Amino acid sequence: MGKYYKFPRRYYNRNKVRKPLKPKHILQLALLCVAFYLLCSALFIGTYRAGNDSMSPWCGSRDTLIGIRSWYTTLERGDVVLYRPSYYHNAPLWLRFLDSAVQVCTFRIVHLAEFFGYDTGYTAKRVVGLPGDTVKIVGSQAYIQPPGSEIYISEADLGLVDKITPTEVQMLKKVPPVKVEEGCYYLLSDNRNFLSDSRSMGTVEKKRIHAKVIYRLKGLGKQ
Repeated sequence: MGKYYKFPRRYYNRNKVRKPLKPKHILQLALLCVAFYLLCSALFIGTYRAGNDSMSPWCGSRDTLIGIRSWYTTLERGDVVLYRPSYYHNAPLWLRFLDSAVQVCTFRIVHLAEFFGYDTGYTAKRVVGLPGDTVKIVGSQAYIQPPGSEIYISEADLGLVDKITPTEVQMLKKVPPVKVEEGCYYLLSDNRNFLSDSRSMGTVEKKRIHAKVIYRLKGLGKQ
């Protein structure tokens, strides 16, 4: 008997009906997307909520910030960074991972760690002093003495910030000069009424700085 003609492989099952996605496949895809987002947030770039008005008028409590991990970039004066203060009551690692997954699935509306009484997120501050700088505060204005210089230059003259509020801070009229150690940064709130910055807590080590803000989305967070 003669051999039967074999159709090319591309013609096989040409009329086969595709099966619909099963719920388990949809769940697997969703978990894969969540894992990819968490990996990118942990290693490269992520979104963060401002949380309060400490950086007002530059950003408000409802704004969303996009930041790149600090180890990929060099910090300069005037940069806005996100860091976790030393007084934060941190959640255990497993709860932070679970909390991140819940935030992704709920568009950052539900914060599981906060429900259990832990502090979450990061606080935004502006880099005013670099390693080697000497910084002093008079009223609400910061003055920086760069290494090798004999004069202090105001942050306004350096162009570090467009506007700070208020123009005078009554609670802390004058802060003595502080020498910024190597590997540390002097961070300030644009809203100088928020004293939870380097004026009251000292300089911040770079390893505690999580990300550098590269973009701001106005009014996308929750009140």
